[in-house]
Amino acid sequence: MKSNECTSDYLEEVRQKCIDCSKCTKNCPFLTKYDINLKDFTMRGDLAFSCFLCKKCESVCPVDLKGAKISMILRKENPKFKSVKNQKENYIFKNNSDKKTDDLLYLGCNFPAFYPKTTKYLIDLFEKEGFDFSIDCCNLPSDFTGYDNDYLDRFEKQLSEKNVKRVVCVCPNCFHKFYKNLSVEVITIFKWLDERNLIQDIDEEVNVFFPCSDRYNHVIFKDIKKHITGYNDKYKSTNCCGAGGIASKSEKEISAQMKNSIENETMYTYCATCSSKFIEKNDVHHFASKMVGIDEKCDPSFFKNALKGKFRGRKK
Repeated sequence: MKSNECTSDYLEEVRQKCIDCSKCTKNCPFLTKYDINLKDFTMRGDLAFSCFLCKKCESVCPVDLKGAKISMILRKENPKFKSVKNQKENYIFKNNSDKKTDDLLYLGCNFPAFYPKTTKYLIDLFEKEGFDFSIDCCNLPSDFTGYDNDYLDRFEKQLSEKNVKRVVCVCPNCFHKFYKNLSVEVITIFKWLDERNLIQDIDEEVNVFFPCSDRYNHVIFKDIKKHITGYNDKYKSTNCCGAGGIASKSEKEISAQMKNSIENETMYTYCATCSSKFIEKNDVHHFASKMVGIDEKCDPSFFKNALKGKFRGRKK
């Protein structure tokens, strides 16, 4: 397993490299609110949990400084929100089994709770092909608290016991946490469906809201792009849906501004959390649901749907 742990040495590196150009400040509502740049941020441990970890600052910085990395270092120095850590490490709606399987459909936590019909379809499809599924939290929110957790080690053990060869992720956050950090191959649900010619192409140009984890690398989107006529990246000024990095707990006003910055749009995304944030004022489509022919609307009944997923049985 690979580690991408940040160290405090990076804070001094930022202080030395920053050229005070203010591009980060101009492109980040959090930095703007406190009138600081990334160099200043390294000395503001009190603002560790105000960063949404969206990486917009990194994308505009001429010397490649990383605000998300600064935030995570500061969080590790003074962890917070232990209740989030406990909730995610002991996710009460998880549904796992000891069943052996080559491919494991990893649904995460939010997708089953917001897209129950598509979840059922995917589970049935995997079971028909002889594969198992998992509903669980990848513990990324727990990582964001700054506390240590051992989920990757526990998950590796689970994969070994189940003889898993590939983890198939539906959630972009799960994918990017596991991608390159597990001993088994990690692929997207779009690649898995494409291998079986089970994707329905979208014969129109669509407006895409990119989730933070995939916005600046498009590792997941490359598996989607081949099945759409074209796309518009028209939401660049909205750095995040408002849920990123659990910063909404500290910055409720900024979170609300992000969420409300897009209205009356027909938009596509591939993150259930983003869908849940924008569905109130927009016509939101999830690529996974659309491409399997369901095109389910995000259902805000999180606990009801999560409970159904928890008790979903398995076919023998």
